Amino acid sequence: MIDKKLKIFHTAATLNNFTEAAAVLGMTQPNVTRQIFLLEQELETPLFERDGRRVYPTPAGIALLKETERLLADAEHLRKTVRCAAEGIRHYRIGGTLTAGGFLLPDCIAAYMESHPYCSLELHVGNTREIEELLNTHRLDAALVEGPFDRNRFFAEPFLEDELVPVFSPGFCETRFPLQHYLETGNRLVLREAGSGTRYYFDRFLEENKLPRPHSDSIVEVNSFDALKRFVRRGLGISVISTLAVMDELASGLLDAGRFTEGRIFRQMNFIYTATENLKFAEDFIAFCRRRKNRLPGISRTPERQKTRPVNRMNP
Repeated sequence: MIDKKLKIFHTAATLNNFTEAAAVLGMTQPNVTRQIFLLEQELETPLFERDGRRVYPTPAGIALLKETERLLADAEHLRKTVRCAAEGIRHYRIGGTLTAGGFLLPDCIAAYMESHPYCSLELHVGNTREIEELLNTHRLDAALVEGPFDRNRFFAEPFLEDELVPVFSPGFCETRFPLQHYLETGNRLVLREAGSGTRYYFDRFLEENKLPRPHSDSIVEVNSFDALKRFVRRGLGISVISTLAVMDELASGLLDAGRFTEGRIFRQMNFIYTATENLKFAEDFIAFCRRRKNRLPGISRTPERQKTRPVNRMNP
C-alpha cells in the first residue's frame, strides 16, 4: 500500500547505509541507490548527504522520514483493522505516557481483552506531546497521560493520583533532605526529558518553591526508565520519579526513596480522548479501568471521581 521507494528510503535512513539497507530488503545495493535517486528526482530535492560509506538524511530527508514513519504506522493499523474486521473483531488503539503506559495500562488492556474477546487493543507509549499529536490526528482512541495537556481539545477524565519521589542508590542520600542544598552544591540529577509529564511536574515544583534551577551540566536527561534507574543505581545522582516506576527496585532494596524537606510532589493522571467514531469504546474502556484501578499494582491512593478538571497539589 505504501510506495516501494518510501519503504526503501525509510530503511536506508534508519540504517544510514545503502548496502545494509539492501541486505535487509533483499535487494542489490545499486537497486537501492537507483530507487533513492528516483525518489529524489520525484521530490526535486536531495534526501541524503554522503560521508564515505555512511549516508545521513538532509533536512528534507528528516522531514520525509518523520512522515514515512507515520504512513507506515497508519498502513499497519489499516492492515490490522481489515484483518480484525474479517474475523469479526474490533481493533482500537490506546496511548499512554511512560509511567501510565509502562506500569498501569498493560494490566488494564489485558483485562479488557480477556473480558471483551471481540476486541483487539494496541498500546502506543510516548511522552505527553507525542500522545497529544496522535490523538489530534485520530491515530489513538484514548490515552492515559500524566503531563499537562490542551484542555480545549480533549475530553478529560481524572483517573488516579500519583506521587513523584526522589530515588537514589542505597546510602547515597538521607531519607529526608533539602533539595535546595542538593542543587546548590552542584550534585547531579538524572531526569526525564523535557516534554515528559514527570519533568514538567519536577520543574513546576522548583518554580513553586523558588528553588534554584539546576545547571545544565548537572542534569543527565534520559527518555527510558530502565536506563534512568541504572544510572541512579550506579550512584550517578538522584532522580525524581513515580513510585509506580520503582516498585520492584524499592522492594528488593536496589534503590531507596526519600522526601524533600521542601514538600511532596503529587500529580493527577487523566484519561484524554476526542469525539471520534470510537467515542463509545473510549468511554467504555475508561469506565472499565476505573472499576478495576484498585487492583492495579502499586496503587495505594486513588482520589474520588471529580467532575471538575484536576489541579496539581504540592503538600508539605
